[in-house]
Amino acid sequence: MNAIIARFLIIVCLFTFTPFKEVIKAPLLLIHYIEHLQEKSEMSLVDFFDMHYMKGIVLDEDFEKDMQLPFKVVDFAHLPIFVFSESKFFPVSKQVQPCYLKSKLPNTYDFILSDANLRGIFHPPKIS
Repeated sequence: MNAIIARFLIIVCLFTFTPFKEVIKAPLLLIHYIEHLQEKSEMSLVDFFDMHYMKGIVLDEDFEKDMQLPFKVVDFAHLPIFVFSESKFFPVSKQVQPCYLKSKLPNTYDFILSDANLRGIFHPPKIS
């Protein structure tokens, strides 16, 4: 019983999925090509695809038939979309105390006013 349900769901998903639904329209492509061959016997398959897929939307006398061809109109209305939404509210039991950073800088300006030459590696020449 589970296998039957699984196969049914797979078939439903495949037939509602847009690219597979467009592949099912392949016989319409063949029928429309044969109709064009009856009008122009010298038309090749490449010319047919160029006319219907590479030139964009052309408003001519068989416009409605052209729009029924596969991959001519993209329709995402039947694309299955599953949305699972579950909202849970978690109560906050522990309150976090704010953290204050203590200043590590000295309060006096001794480090600014001291002689940088005495602290560095290079010292001025000394008179002996």
